[in-house]
Amino acid sequence: MTRLRVFLSRLLGLIHARRLDRDLRQEIAGHLAEAADEYVRQGLSPDDARLAALRAFGGVTQAEDAHRDARALGWLDAARRDLPYGTRMLRRTPGFTAAALLTLALGIGVNTAMFSFSDATAFRPPDVPKPGDLLRVFSSRKEAPYGRLSYPDYLDYRERLTSVSGIVAYDSVLVALSEHQEDIPQLLGGWVVSGNFFSVLQVEPSLGRGFRDDEDRAGANAVALISHRLWERRFRSDPAVVGTPILLGTRAFTIIGVTPARFGGTELYFHPDVYVPLAFTREIESTLPDNLLQDRSDRWLNVLGRLKPGLSVHTADAEVVAIARSLEQAYAATNRGQTATAMPEMRARAVLDDGGYQGAVLSLAIVGLILIIACANVANLMLSRAAGRAREVAVRLALGASRGRLVQQLLTESLLLAGGGGILGIAVAFGAIRYVSIAFAANFAVSDLPIHMDARIDQRALLFSLGATMATGLLFGLAPAVRSTRIDLVAALKASSTTEWRQRWLTLRNALVGSQVALSVAVLTVAGLSIRGYVEKLRADPGFRTDHVLLMSFNPGLVHYSQDQTRQFYQDIVERAKTLPGVVATGLAQYIPLGTLGGSTSVVVDGYEMPEGQTRLSIPSNVVDAGYWGTMRTSIVGGRAFDDRDAGSSPGVVIVNETMARRFWPGQDALGKTIHLRDRTGPAVQVVGIAKDGKYAYLAEAQQPYLFMPFSQRFRANMTMVVLARDDAASVAAPIRAEVEALGARVPVFDVRTLEDLYQSRALMSSRLVTQIMSSLGVLALVLAVVGVCGVISYITTLRTREIGIRVAMGADRRRVSLLVLKQSVPMVVPGLVVGAALAFFLTPAFAVPFDFVPRDGRVLALASFVIGIAAVGASFIPACRAAMLAPTTALRDE
Repeated sequence: MTRLRVFLSRLLGLIHARRLDRDLRQEIAGHLAEAADEYVRQGLSPDDARLAALRAFGGVTQAEDAHRDARALGWLDAARRDLPYGTRMLRRTPGFTAAALLTLALGIGVNTAMFSFSDATAFRPPDVPKPGDLLRVFSSRKEAPYGRLSYPDYLDYRERLTSVSGIVAYDSVLVALSEHQEDIPQLLGGWVVSGNFFSVLQVEPSLGRGFRDDEDRAGANAVALISHRLWERRFRSDPAVVGTPILLGTRAFTIIGVTPARFGGTELYFHPDVYVPLAFTREIESTLPDNLLQDRSDRWLNVLGRLKPGLSVHTADAEVVAIARSLEQAYAATNRGQTATAMPEMRARAVLDDGGYQGAVLSLAIVGLILIIACANVANLMLSRAAGRAREVAVRLALGASRGRLVQQLLTESLLLAGGGGILGIAVAFGAIRYVSIAFAANFAVSDLPIHMDARIDQRALLFSLGATMATGLLFGLAPAVRSTRIDLVAALKASSTTEWRQRWLTLRNALVGSQVALSVAVLTVAGLSIRGYVEKLRADPGFRTDHVLLMSFNPGLVHYSQDQTRQFYQDIVERAKTLPGVVATGLAQYIPLGTLGGSTSVVVDGYEMPEGQTRLSIPSNVVDAGYWGTMRTSIVGGRAFDDRDAGSSPGVVIVNETMARRFWPGQDALGKTIHLRDRTGPAVQVVGIAKDGKYAYLAEAQQPYLFMPFSQRFRANMTMVVLARDDAASVAAPIRAEVEALGARVPVFDVRTLEDLYQSRALMSSRLVTQIMSSLGVLALVLAVVGVCGVISYITTLRTREIGIRVAMGADRRRVSLLVLKQSVPMVVPGLVVGAALAFFLTPAFAVPFDFVPRDGRVLALASFVIGIAAVGASFIPACRAAMLAPTTALRDE
């Protein structure tokens, strides 16, 4: 019976409210009719009389629009009328509009900028027509699931693969370019490509033409294409460059075309300056094997295909697997256990650079949280504004406007705000992109290779910004718009009841602030972990000295030096450099630790049991000479360094680091152990030394196995000379260049820089940049959360103005009033801190690997929560102080 009485009571209340609304509308309509008749008698036209009556009733600010709302309007006509009205309403509240625009500009701007970075580093497809049709073909085996193809295998796939309209191959090479025989060549990064490269990718050169198939064969005319960037930089945009001869190494090539400005190859970072047919690979770098194009076991080519219309990647993948099986049967000696796979190019990029792709996704997730916080802030502002417009909305409803019509009008205002924020956000994005692009360029300024990050506000970024703007407008505008139309007409039209009606908004506003606090804790925790990780990198011991060391790279093979000539060149330049004033020691290394390049070697360790299905291991490696250890000050903790005993005719030797010694010979002495290079049938080498662990690829890497091989036994044409100087390392660069010229060598000198510069840029710049970005996002999240708390507490305090006046009039001191206001922040902030801490605890491990920091740290989480909590509660001091200073007479007059 009790439930029935409650139900009947609610039903009667609803009927009474609807009858009251109907009676109220009838009463309002009667008053408007009487007022309009009076204005007609005063000489106004009927239309002007109705408008004047509307202005006189209830103080409606825009009576013309209220009158229009009473008529049935089409959606498009209504939208056309809402735009100028919404603009006028926003102009009437400049403080609200400015605060909302600034908040949205920051939120949309950082999202657009981060999308541009992510697009440039992970998501952007190649700048070719129909990039979605491109697929990548990999050779595959258990230890290397995404490998390259040999040239003979590529030819077989090209001949047999029917699901593609064409298949191309390419690889990166270093190129020594000069215009005259006597010039010192300039080192460039280039690609050797199959003759059908440009036709299959459907890339039309901006000048000249692309390659023909018959130009990719032995005996063909030597031709080349150059990039648009090189054309502008080296040839000063001369349109007569087509047909010009150039020297690549010692071979004359004819320039037949210039690639389009937007085309930088199909890779994300490496944008080649020169393109040469595959048949001329050894003409570019003579130290490569003579049988490079005939060796089926030498897998060095990247392979792309373009799907035929109407066919799927699954069809191509099945066909590729079938071809791989037939090749395995036909060429068991080289293709045993070798299969293949095909996948869309964009997916292939993700698997080849999983860390970069994951980092891009997580970066967008972080700035997405910032946008949600900004939306919550603007939604709170909209709720405050909606409360102030309750009487206007009530009048419109009373005059017959539908709730849907009012929601559309209010959403139009929200979308106008979002549009303005989006436009300003693009300006913010431009500034952020410029800053990060300069920092990225500085990161790779120590290398002469054509490495670029092409972050830009292009069509994709603008579409993303438009989508973010529309989503933002709906996100922060929909709830206030819907809630604004769900009001009690009688209460809203009574000025004395406005405060009571506004109390209904507090629950939603508190939830919005709590979500802001929670998300801010998560973002600030990620920022704190990033800062801690960067500090640890600064303290890390890289395992080598970074001061007073000069680096200079050479590659005599680019100018067709033989192996003997190359060895003699390195011997001469090292000996000459040692005699220069200010030089303490010199050495040679194929790769510099923490540099832009690195290598690995396939090995089989005697006595080590391989994982099931795996026949060899890939170990990061380097080739160094005897002088490397003393110059770099890398310690040998067991055995010896390389010396004169390790000649080319001597038994093979290697040096392993401490981690490799522990992992492969646990509890044993690694000295004297045997390793086979390449596979079990490869040359055997003996461990003669154990080097101290160091950092090889990046500072945050975990300790990993590493091995060193002597230059005297493992010839490499491309080597870097390390020079230890007594004082300023850069001061000995010019004398060494002079010694190179004195030798009469045309060997290009490149990547001349100090090791300190390399260390600061390559090892620390990326971490510093990530830390700066994360810190900025953390501060932005903190500021937005503080503004949100301050706004809501100010609003609540306004609602309690009369109560505060009564308390003060009855003797409450200012301290009690301040505490009363401050306590109002606790129900919003504390739940937000708890949820935020839990969110950060579970989410931060996902960011640890891409951003190089420890996944969980209780101290950082506690500090982030403490900072957000103190800042949020501190934000309440502003309304608390204002309430404490309120005069009782002023407060008691508040309605």
